[in-house]
Amino acid sequence: MNNRLRGIIIAILGIALIGIGAFAISLLYQRTVRTGEVVRPTPIPVKKSQVVVTTHDLFLGDSLGTSDVTLIEVPAELVPRDALTSVNDVVNKFTKVDLVQGEMVLQHNLADPTNRQHDISFILNENHVLLAFPAEDLMSQESIIQRGDIVDILATFTEQVQPGTPGGATGTEPGTGTGTGTGTGTGQGETGISRTFTLDAYQGVEVTALVMDIIQDKNQTEAQAPSVTNPPARSQISVHAYLLALPPQDALLLKHLKDTGAEFDMVLRAPTSRKKFDLTPITKEYIVELYGLGILP
Repeated sequence: MNNRLRGIIIAILGIALIGIGAFAISLLYQRTVRTGEVVRPTPIPVKKSQVVVTTHDLFLGDSLGTSDVTLIEVPAELVPRDALTSVNDVVNKFTKVDLVQGEMVLQHNLADPTNRQHDISFILNENHVLLAFPAEDLMSQESIIQRGDIVDILATFTEQVQPGTPGGATGTEPGTGTGTGTGTGTGQGETGISRTFTLDAYQGVEVTALVMDIIQDKNQTEAQAPSVTNPPARSQISVHAYLLALPPQDALLLKHLKDTGAEFDMVLRAPTSRKKFDLTPITKEYIVELYGLGILP
C-alpha cells in the first residue's frame, strides 16, 4: 500500500469519527432539550468550619451565656483568624463591642474579667475609675452579692460637727440640742461635737467584678470541681473585695470614709432598680423621736 492510499484511508476514518462525534452530541443535546435536564459539572467540595455566632443583638459589656450564641458552618476561607469555634470559649465572658445578630464572635471582641487576664478595665468609660471595695459585711460573708448585682452602700461613721450647723445641735450642751440638728452627741472636743451618722454612702452601683477564692472540697472528684459549667456553691466562695466602676469623686468619698474607720454594709437591689431613694440619715435624735424614747421627769 502506497503512501497516497494510506493518507486517503486515514482521512476517511477521521471524517467518519468526526461524523460519529457530531451525531452523539446531537443526540445528547436533543435528549437534554426533551427532558429539561441541565448537565452541570461536578462541584468541587467546599471545606467548611464551625464558628460561634450571636443569636441576637448584643451590646458593650453584656455577659454571654449559652443562649446568646450558637454554632454554624461557613466556608473555611471566610473564617477570620481569631474566630471562636467553641461555645465554651464564649460563655461567661463580656463583649467589648456591640455585636449584631448572626455576627461571628472574635477573640479580640471578648473580655475575660479575671485578675489573671487583667481585662476588667474594658467596661470602664473615660469618666470612671475602678475601686476595690472591702467585702467585710454579713452579705459578703454569706457570698450573697454576685458580679453584676446592683447594690447600695450604707455607712456608719463618727464625725466632728459644729453646733448650729447642718448635722450639728443648737443647744448649749453636747448631745442635747433641741433645734434642727440631726447628729448624736457623744462629747465635745476642740473642733466641735462628735456625732455618729448612719446614711447611704452610695446608691445604685453595679458590682463590676469580684476578687475571691474558690475553696476546693477534698472529697470532690475532678468532674465535680467548680468550673464554667459547674459553678461553685456559696459555701465554697470566699469574697475578699468588690470592684466598682465609679466616678472619681465618688471613689474618693468612699476611700475617705473607709480610711477614717466607717463601717459598711451592702444591701441588694432588684436587677432593674436604678432610682435614687430620698433617705434621711439616722442619728440618735431620729431614733428618739421615731420610737418616742423621751424620759419622763
